[in-house]
Amino acid sequence: MKDRSSTSISAEVSGREESSRGRSAWLIPVVLGLYALLVVLVVLNGFQEYQALLSVDSPASAEARDALLYRLILGHGLVLVLALVAPALLMYVLVSRDRELRDLKLRQEDLQIQLRYQSFHDPLTSLPNRMLLEERLNSKIAEARRSGKRFLFLLASLSDFKRINKNLGYEVGDEVLQHVAHNIVDCLRDADTVARFDGDIFAVVADINEKVEASIIARKVQNSLSRPIDVADSPLTVSAAIGVAIFPDQGEDMPVLIKHADNAVTKARAAGSNNIVFSEEDASSGMDRLALITGIKDAMMEGHLSMVFQPKLALTAPDTHAFEALLRWQHPEHGLLPCDVYIPLVEQTRHIIDLTHWTVGACFDVQRKLLDQGVRASIAVNLSARVLDEDGFPLWVERMIMQYGLDPSLVRFELTESAIMQDSERALQVLLQLAAIGVGLSIDDFGVGHSSLAYLSRLPVDELKVDKSFVLSMIKWESDRAIVRATINLAHDLGLNVVAEGVEEMEQATMLREMECDMLQGYYISHPLTEEQLHQWISSQAA
Repeated sequence: MKDRSSTSISAEVSGREESSRGRSAWLIPVVLGLYALLVVLVVLNGFQEYQALLSVDSPASAEARDALLYRLILGHGLVLVLALVAPALLMYVLVSRDRELRDLKLRQEDLQIQLRYQSFHDPLTSLPNRMLLEERLNSKIAEARRSGKRFLFLLASLSDFKRINKNLGYEVGDEVLQHVAHNIVDCLRDADTVARFDGDIFAVVADINEKVEASIIARKVQNSLSRPIDVADSPLTVSAAIGVAIFPDQGEDMPVLIKHADNAVTKARAAGSNNIVFSEEDASSGMDRLALITGIKDAMMEGHLSMVFQPKLALTAPDTHAFEALLRWQHPEHGLLPCDVYIPLVEQTRHIIDLTHWTVGACFDVQRKLLDQGVRASIAVNLSARVLDEDGFPLWVERMIMQYGLDPSLVRFELTESAIMQDSERALQVLLQLAAIGVGLSIDDFGVGHSSLAYLSRLPVDELKVDKSFVLSMIKWESDRAIVRATINLAHDLGLNVVAEGVEEMEQATMLREMECDMLQGYYISHPLTEEQLHQWISSQAA
């Protein structure tokens, strides 16, 4: 953003440059032409005078003729020398003038950069200020609307900061803010935005895929604030009330997100220092929750539900085609609904059984089409804990596999640790029946549940999916990297394959390959694909 001084300098420089270019356009050719004409005239004049001297034959005038010839050569020679030197002097003056204008232009550009930086950054912490934060937030919203991604907006309000200023002085308070800013930036990814929102309030904008990632990021910010700060020759700790809003759950424009995050901060502050509160004013708060539950049935009938498929890249078997099926509900009134808005509601009813049947049927249909084209593709479907309570579910799956003529090894079901542990013995029986059919079974989000290693060894699963929260932060945090490495080694010792979720960067993929992870899944590999895009993906991998 330019200010008046920057604009006036720019206008002055531009005016000078245009004027200089205008003069140069006609001045140099004209001057050079005049000098050329002068040289011609001097040469002609000298030649004429020389001819006149040669016509004088009398001996009495020989000495006078020699003197005249000497003066002729000297005079015209000096004129010719000046005629040759003057253009060089002119070019030197013009080049010096152009260099001066270029230097002025560079100083003006440096000043513009400096003024823009000062306009968009906090002078104390060097973080983006609120103006730049709002600009980036608007850009992030526009990008998220196009891509369907989610992101969080977090506000962290320091507790009792006024007391620090009052008891220790404003210089110490400024130093504390600088340390806090550095600690927050250091605990997050390079792609995340950290800004000084207002006074002792900091803001974070970060991409997420699931709400659990928002919790992880909020905890990391909280932990970074708890690090001792060395000021005034003694360690000082601070705490903060943290409020989080998620796009699009808490709204799809900037003022609404800021309002919900601010309300969450207020609630966190009221609950005491060092609390994290997530805004509950989600996208479904303006809907009739009962209508969402009953509407899922109509959505299946009216074509408002669809499946997308996220590829898994097999590192140990490059020719393998594997995908995870993800549900999408394009609501006629509320647009695209995030799964965590309606799935928890539907899981409270038997509609979750119908939804599971619809999802499995849609995936089997896609697999059948691929088989007809000679492509064997494994597609994984997420199962709810409620499905494990259904006695006839394994038999239904077996009938569907036979109906579509599928190889059971191409069918895979994913269950979270928490879903299995709700009724571990009952879940074990259902999983044993599914395994007897020959389908693959995966434990999803491994590492954040509560299953014991002893119980894990009893489960008839053949795959672990490392929770994305560990993968996302494994580059920055050695502890998360150690957890991922230990999980891979544990799984391999138990004879299980390992899928790493949340792979978003090449460095993560490189680390996981070195750890001998079997499969990678995440935006670095591919975003979820529609059925049409799925066929294109498979064709591109075969090419």
